[in-house]
Amino acid sequence: MIRIVTDGMSDYIHVPDRDKDVTIVCQPLRFGMEEYLDDGVSITQADFYARLRTAAELPKTSMVPMQSWKDAFKTLLPDGTNDVVLCIAGSSKLSGGYQSALLAASGCKMPERIAVVDSLSATCGEIMLIEEAIRLRDAGATLDEAVQALESLKNRQRLVGLADDLKYLVMGGRLNPLVGKVGNALSIKPTLKLEGGAIEKEGMVRGVKKGYAWYIEQLKQYPPAAGTVVYIGGADCPDTTAMLKGMIAEAGIPNEVRCVSIGCLIGTHVGPGLTLLCWQKG
Repeated sequence: MIRIVTDGMSDYIHVPDRDKDVTIVCQPLRFGMEEYLDDGVSITQADFYARLRTAAELPKTSMVPMQSWKDAFKTLLPDGTNDVVLCIAGSSKLSGGYQSALLAASGCKMPERIAVVDSLSATCGEIMLIEEAIRLRDAGATLDEAVQALESLKNRQRLVGLADDLKYLVMGGRLNPLVGKVGNALSIKPTLKLEGGAIEKEGMVRGVKKGYAWYIEQLKQYPPAAGTVVYIGGADCPDTTAMLKGMIAEAGIPNEVRCVSIGCLIGTHVGPGLTLLCWQKG
């Protein structure tokens, strides 16, 4: 049987009715000297975003330590079973968690029973891969078959986003301070995309309404594959994600739409109010 494990960058822990057989290795973050896990328990999303809104500097996030991966692999591969492990890690361009998972797997007793996939994504993009891995597991796929299918799927993903308050991109060094100040004053929002595992600026729009219309344009330009899910991610903005879900339906896009809460790890770098869309291109 394939045992699936992922990291906190996936935000899978925030998915309602998630598959409880998926192991999630949570990652630490720190506000000053206070350390938490993005597990929804040691600090809730509400508390995290409330603190982030008033923080003078961004909290610090860390990759999954190698020992945490190793402990998870050991638990999932007890002696006397034929189980195998499929590890889906956050993009190697955004975190060192993929490399630490590879090192952990190589140090395990039976490394040939562990496969580590670099999702080249995060949050909703990772969730898409996890849910496909669950489907493959339940269909009786081998570990090699599952890895090949996920490698193919990640190349068909499109993930785009819209930042709300530019100060978080400025604080994280991803945007020039002057550009951020002028952009906020004029309500200019950068449109973002995940390309090759890294976040890149796609363009700029004036006002959030044009930004939301841009999402619909993207879905029409790169139509989702029939029968697949369109994911909407939101950083502490459930009303906005619900509105976007309605806009997608009104645009006549027939795919199922699911909303996901963006957790602390990604939220740290983009700030509250960020939205994103992720889907499989047809």
